[in-house]
Amino acid sequence: MTTTPRARPVEFEARAVLDSLGYHALNFNGSRSPINLVGIGDDDVLLVQVRRERLPVRDIKDVNARYRADMDRLRAIGGRRCCTKEIWILSGQEGFRYYEIFPGGLMEIERP
Repeated sequence: MTTTPRARPVEFEARAVLDSLGYHALNFNGSRSPINLVGIGDDDVLLVQVRRERLPVRDIKDVNARYRADMDRLRAIGGRRCCTKEIWILSGQEGFRYYEIFPGGLMEIERP
């Protein structure tokens, strides 16, 4: 993802969420990596893609259709057991919606 001035505030908001969850957050602004943020916790590592949409995403099928290629690139990093991989989508008035990415799909999860 190319980071534009408009996208950066979204990444900073996501970084604040990681901080509130107790992770040490590192960001990759402007990189070509599918990872925008890395959260390093006491017991785990979290790789996060951050995306912004003007309109709310409807459901998991919608997320999969819009971001399949991005999620496939993230799935290829680190193997299955190295870390947790998530996509966080900020849209409309809803705020962030969080999805954990698995080798064969994804699942919506709750975060603060």
